[in-house]
Amino acid sequence: MDLTSFPGLGPKRLKVLGNAGFHSVSDLLYNIPRDFVDRTRISKISDSKAGDKVIFIGKIVRAGLIRGRASRFLATLDDGTGQINLIFFRGTNHWAKNITPGTRWMAIGRINEYRGLQLVHPELQHLEEGEEFKGGIVPVYTITEEEHKAKMEQRFFRNLYARIFAMPNLSLQDSPPNELTSYMRLSPVLENLRRLHLPNSFADAMQGKLQLKKMELLPFCLRMSVRRRNLVFRGQARNLDESAIAKARAALPFTLTHGQEEALTKICEGLKGKKQFHALLQGDVGSGKTVVAMLAILAVAKCGEQCALMVPTDILARQHYKTLKPFFDAAGIRTALLLGACGVTEKRSIAHELQMGLTQVVIGTHALFSKDVLFNNLTFVVIDEQHRFGVNQREALLAKGHFPDLLVMSATPIPRSLAMTLYGDLVPIILYEKPAGRKPVKTRLVEPAKRDDMKKFLLKEALTGNRCYWVVSRVEFDDESDSKCVAEVKEELENFSNQWKVGAIHGQMDEKERDQVLNDFVKGSLQVLVATTVIEVGVNVPEANLMVIDAPDRFGLAQLHQLRGRIGRGDKEAWCFLIASEDSGARERLASFASTEDGFEIAEMDMKERGAGNLEGSEQSGAWVFRWFDWIEDQGLIQKMLELAEDILDNKPEFSEEVKEKIQKWYALLPQGNADGIH
Repeated sequence: MDLTSFPGLGPKRLKVLGNAGFHSVSDLLYNIPRDFVDRTRISKISDSKAGDKVIFIGKIVRAGLIRGRASRFLATLDDGTGQINLIFFRGTNHWAKNITPGTRWMAIGRINEYRGLQLVHPELQHLEEGEEFKGGIVPVYTITEEEHKAKMEQRFFRNLYARIFAMPNLSLQDSPPNELTSYMRLSPVLENLRRLHLPNSFADAMQGKLQLKKMELLPFCLRMSVRRRNLVFRGQARNLDESAIAKARAALPFTLTHGQEEALTKICEGLKGKKQFHALLQGDVGSGKTVVAMLAILAVAKCGEQCALMVPTDILARQHYKTLKPFFDAAGIRTALLLGACGVTEKRSIAHELQMGLTQVVIGTHALFSKDVLFNNLTFVVIDEQHRFGVNQREALLAKGHFPDLLVMSATPIPRSLAMTLYGDLVPIILYEKPAGRKPVKTRLVEPAKRDDMKKFLLKEALTGNRCYWVVSRVEFDDESDSKCVAEVKEELENFSNQWKVGAIHGQMDEKERDQVLNDFVKGSLQVLVATTVIEVGVNVPEANLMVIDAPDRFGLAQLHQLRGRIGRGDKEAWCFLIASEDSGARERLASFASTEDGFEIAEMDMKERGAGNLEGSEQSGAWVFRWFDWIEDQGLIQKMLELAEDILDNKPEFSEEVKEKIQKWYALLPQGNADGIH
């Protein structure tokens, strides 16, 4: 049902709801409550401490805007037993108009401590003087700033849901048929949604949410199980040229770590087997995945077969080509570099040599997908920074060979719960240790007021031969943003001192100009490189052991970890500085990031904060985004749902043709949906 037909919603509210993504009753029903509050228990400020989840009722005794680089609104609530500060970093003008001294409010939130107890962005409900407070178990919804301004607060949405569920013949067109939910011993989706929006108890709401998680997981697990089953046999085992590995290892300027040795052994065993070998090589930044992949490629290519190494950016492709080509040349293996930036004549020449089998190894970017690129005998595909590519892209490259083996590599650690489901068809191989001699990167949070002191330290280091990355979040100037752009920071550093040379790169630059600036930084003629996240992968300068990240709150933790991985690649002490004010809402998560270099721990933290995101790994393949399922909290559900998916594939449920058709229509509505798993 379209919301324009829903009684009681005028044009203004319809516009606000539409801007928030609500165009139908179905959209509203799938608006997930972010929390539930037991309003039967009113807390006392005097009895509360940091970490407590509380409900206070009291009067505002002080309120006002605090101006500054990060303006905020602060109000003090008094409940008769004590006082607590209410802090707002967003919607400050709205709160300043509405929260005034003498007004009565109910505030709900979790207490934290910063110069006393405080609630940051609590849920608020205005109470008239003498108004009786009614308790109960109630859902809490995310309210946009526009909804705040339109006075569409928590009470509005709770009343709206009560009216929706009072509608006769309420139904959901995109929900699974009741026959399927019954087979899974679950209640219908609409019944579980009612449990969330109109809960009778916490237990009832949680049971409804659990059932919705199971229903949501099933299609995804079916797809993963089908993908896993689609691996076929090559028909014959392969003999690897292990002497090529031995010669290349002898030429390396370092000794492989124990983890690299184990990973290489597993990969070689898989490559020699009859069945297609598909594996995921995970390793933290700087753990040495590339050399493992190179040795495996050498062993295959030396047997006369063809290998493709695909990476997401030209910078990384050039880096790999420059690093790996000498080893391939020494083994008599012909190597090519195929980029989108290559000229037409060069592309044709490379494609011709690949089709004729004259080139054994090609390193390239998305250009490898081109329909003009054909192989004579592609048997091994390696994909670096695999999260930048979608499943469809991965399979498009594999289709250019005859059931080739596959190794995907990730320097962004994937929590085990996510990896075992999303990459359930891949053998997991993990590199935990880093090469000997590397020192940990010391990460520090720096107040904006200490910016000049930090620059003095960087200048001193630069004059001794150290080099520094200065990462910013913006390419262009924006007078409405607090964060600085590339040009602003470059000018700031040049004005600070003429003793250092400062360069700048970003993704909108001409490629030749960007490469020239990078080369100058590598050679040492530039001491500071101001850059956007274009340096996140493919830049390896062991002499650079300093990094500054401006506006780090604009980056996810996993991305910050990738950026930090650009330094600490030598045997000298490395420093990473995050410029963040003490009153920043991101201060706590940045402090957690600074306290660890464990990529897997950071990945878990990042997923808790941001969600799993696009689970297919690339915007180009479509997202499989979950409303209910949480990759961190619900790890125990994954294996159960995978087992159910396998059971459905092995023992097809005896549904009627009519029910099968209904299930197929529902499944086809899902992102990347495919009904093969049901039929």
